[in-house]
Order: sequence, then C-alpha cells, then structure tokens
Amino acid sequence: MKPARTFLLLAFLGTALLFPAALSAQRVERTFPTSPDTTIEIRNLHGQVTVHGWDRPQVKVIATPRTNAVEAHFEQPASRVHIHTHVLQSSVPIRDHMVDYEVWAPSNNSIEVVLKTGSLTMENFSKDVNINTVTATVELRNISGHTSVETLNGSIRASQCGGRLETASISGTLRFTQCAAQFLSARTTSGDIYYTGSLKFGGTYEFHNHEGIIELLLPSDASFELSANAVQGQVANEFPLKARSHGRLPKRGQRSLLGTSQSGAALVRATSFSGTIRIRKQ
Repeated sequence: MKPARTFLLLAFLGTALLFPAALSAQRVERTFPTSPDTTIEIRNLHGQVTVHGWDRPQVKVIATPRTNAVEAHFEQPASRVHIHTHVLQSSVPIRDHMVDYEVWAPSNNSIEVVLKTGSLTMENFSKDVNINTVTATVELRNISGHTSVETLNGSIRASQCGGRLETASISGTLRFTQCAAQFLSARTTSGDIYYTGSLKFGGTYEFHNHEGIIELLLPSDASFELSANAVQGQVANEFPLKARSHGRLPKRGQRSLLGTSQSGAALVRATSFSGTIRIRKQ
C-alpha cells in the first residue's frame, strides 16, 4: 500500500477510535399498520421533525441519526406507534444527539410530539395534535382538529388551521395566517403575537402577553366584537366600532377598548400588561 493511502487510512481509524460518535449512522425506514384509533407518538431530543398527513392506513418513518451516539427506536403496542430517540453515548456533546425524522401518518389519527431543540413541521391533520418543545420552532399547516402547542422559548407559526387551536410560549413569537378557527388561544410572556386573515363566524380569538406586540391584520369588512386592554401599554384600532350595550366606547388612545365592528360575528379578546395592541385593516 502506498504511504499516502496508509497515512489516510490510519488517520481515519484514529478518528473513529477517538471520536466514534462522529461517524454517521445508517438511515432507517420503517412502516406500521394503523387503525382509526391509533395514536402516533414521536419523542426526539434534537433535530428536524417533519410530519405529513396522508390517506393511507399506515405510518411510514424515515429516521436519519446524525451520529452513532443515538439511535431511532420503534414500538407498536396496542393502539399506539412509538417513535423514540435513544441515546447510546451520553458523554458526547448535544450536537451528536441529533436525529432527523420524516413521518407520514393517517390524517385522521392523533399525534403527540415532544422535541427539545430543532424544528417541527406538521401538515394536513384533522384530529388531536399535542406538541411540546423547549426551544424548537413549530410550523403548522392545514391542521383542523384540537391542537395544543406548548413551548418554552420556541416560536410558533400556523397557517390555514381551523378547529380548536391553543398555543403558548414564554418568549417565542406566535404568528397566525388565515386561521379561521372556531377557537384560537395565543399566550406568551414576552413574545410578539401576529394574526393575519379573516375571522370565523361564531369563532372566539384570545391573545395574551405581558409585554410585546399584539397585532391583528383583518379584512376591512371584518365583523367582530372587541375587548382590548393594555394595563400600562397602548391600544390602537383602525375599525369603526359601535358601543356595546353593556359598556361604553372609550375614546381613541386610551388603554382599553370595547366595541363592535359590523354585526359582531366573532369574539376577539386581546390583553397585555405593558405591550402594544394594534387592530389594523388589511
């Protein structure tokens, strides 16, 4: 063997012995049959998770560990499909604990996802969705069942979502686009909240933060009943409001606002302690 090739081989073997986690692990692909009452549970530490809803009665998983320090583990007890990340080498840096998952699951099955860091994208589901993250970002598209998202510092973005949507973050930004939900709740301590789109007839929309911006960008003919209050902040509104029978209509520039736009077809509540609440026309 030529000296140069010998040197490269020895260097590679030395790296593998000193840093075994640095070697890429094998991609794993699995398929599981499901029934309408099957719940899919995904638990990952770090990485990218993408979940698609489809019309086949089965779950397909492609798992790609970044290193040999972790592995993807699968189980299928009664009425559940477990997709978990197992740590094989706890002493290595966190960056070596990353696994990327791409999952296809029936759109009418329930989904549970727990993820520490990274990103989660989910689309096309119509049943219960429960998500918990630490700093991982969450993006939802076309979700129409009962959806709950809780994150410590991650941001949440939802588009074309309906049903019942409950979101909460400590410092993450919450963004909603065309989410004509029957009920929408957005809560954050120090993050901003943005809503763009129409309001569902009979829907209830609640936006709460301690500081930051709450901004609603609505069609010029939007019909809603508004209750907005900023204890030490500001409330700005571009819609002509009629006085509600059970309360007076405060003057422009005050920190609270009660009134009805058009016939009041939806209910909008926005509260902030020291932030700014803006109700704007598109």
